[in-house]
Amino acid sequence: MYAAERWTYLSDLFIRTHHELLSLPSRPLIHIALSAGLSALKTPSCHSAYTSSSSNLHSTTTSVCPICSTELNELARNLPYAHHTKSFVESDPIVLPNGRIYGLHRLLDMSKKVGSLEAGKVKDPTTGEIFDESDMKKVYIM
Repeated sequence: MYAAERWTYLSDLFIRTHHELLSLPSRPLIHIALSAGLSALKTPSCHSAYTSSSSNLHSTTTSVCPICSTELNELARNLPYAHHTKSFVESDPIVLPNGRIYGLHRLLDMSKKVGSLEAGKVKDPTTGEIFDESDMKKVYIM
């Protein structure tokens, strides 16, 4: 009668009854609203095995993906992926020796803005690694 499980059961029953009387959902309304927006932004590349750029000490940029952020990561984990019908791939993709892909013109512009690089060198904006331009390879998407 006075077991700890009874108090847990009574607490859960009270919360369920309160929500039913006031027609409240079991999940907070902010989670429901966020789920709709996060699902529209989620792509298969979210939650990748790579460390995010915000956790890298040598990074010059930060991750702007709300799905990959530590604050919303758990909420977005079980949401479906968004259906994107238009590709946002750069028109001139190249791959660096570390496997990261960027647009050639954008990468060269960012490397020029850094200013401290030798001619013929590019800097990976995510990892901070420096490579020769001759090491870049053209990417073809079919």
